[in-house]
Amino acid sequence: MAQHVSLFRAALGQQFDLLAPVLRRHYDLVPGQRVAVGGRMEAWSRYPWLRAFIPIMPRPGAAVPVTVLNGGLVDNGEVCYEWKREFVYPSGPSHSYTLTRPAALDAGGACVLDTFNQPANIAVTLRLEVLEGGALLKQHSAGPQFALAGARRLRLPGLFQIGSVALERALSDDRIYTDVTVSHALLGPLFGYRGELTVADRN
Repeated sequence: MAQHVSLFRAALGQQFDLLAPVLRRHYDLVPGQRVAVGGRMEAWSRYPWLRAFIPIMPRPGAAVPVTVLNGGLVDNGEVCYEWKREFVYPSGPSHSYTLTRPAALDAGGACVLDTFNQPANIAVTLRLEVLEGGALLKQHSAGPQFALAGARRLRLPGLFQIGSVALERALSDDRIYTDVTVSHALLGPLFGYRGELTVADRN
């Protein structure tokens, strides 16, 4: 049986081993491994009407209970990493899904491709950076973005692209601080969320 290498370890190469232990536990998931991440987060959005077009946009809240189930899997022959998010509001839960895939070989540097929704209809290339001696993993949009229709990819022009910055900082052996901001060149910051989360043991 072939030995799999986790998506983020493959993308970062030797830099992956510089990450703090809690970040390695979060991201070093081979197919079949799972980890749960949870806590409370501040969620915000500037344009509520955009939620009809961007289902991953959370509703605003000061201390929203959040659970993220992450896992490694193989999809269409590629080792991937999935995110199943649940934000729990008084009015009921809100869910979103992201499948992170290997980036195109010509993306340059340490990159992955985030695909959103089920079935996936948007894809954003993210560059990975290990900072602060391994205490911080930065993922930010850099490279092509696509509209997806099955196996077809239509490259998006700049006006239709988003800017995404996700910062994940190790606080302890099992705690991280996550800060995500999504923006647009003309509309400015669109939405985001931030807060401390606990990373459970892998299973």
